[in-house]
Amino acid sequence: MSVFVKAMRVTGGLDDEFYRDERQRDVWNEASAVGYQLFLWVGLVAAAVLPWAAGTTGAWIGLGLLLESVVITTCTLAFARHRRVDPRETGKLLTPRAVLALALYLTGALGIIGRLLTPSSDDPSATWAGVAVGMVVGGTAAAIGLRAKRRRWLQAEAADD
Repeated sequence: MSVFVKAMRVTGGLDDEFYRDERQRDVWNEASAVGYQLFLWVGLVAAAVLPWAAGTTGAWIGLGLLLESVVITTCTLAFARHRRVDPRETGKLLTPRAVLALALYLTGALGIIGRLLTPSSDDPSATWAGVAVGMVVGGTAAAIGLRAKRRRWLQAEAADD
């Protein structure tokens, strides 16, 4: 068991006696999933609103919320993948919920960037050009990384068979 999986097990309290009862475990897992989703939605909404409603201070708080949601989501997905479960394998990626979440994330990100970078820049158009280039480069890198990860996943499954 990797250090990461051990750390996630400790974080989640998965070795607690509570988890020995199957019904309790199932109900708690569902409740945890609902809580996790609620936490993410509230964070995304707050991150989308704060830069516009609370200025620079709100942008910094929104940035913290977006980073926190990315870290928590990444750790959640990584833990599931270490246990050989990938939600993308059985679920659709482009759902109305996913589109709304992405829209909130982008609204927050654009508000944060606009609030934190534009006022300090002499040429706001250069900042926005940098944002556009960064989004294209970052999106391309993410797509390449996801394709490589999927290929490794399929190779691991083939090795298991």
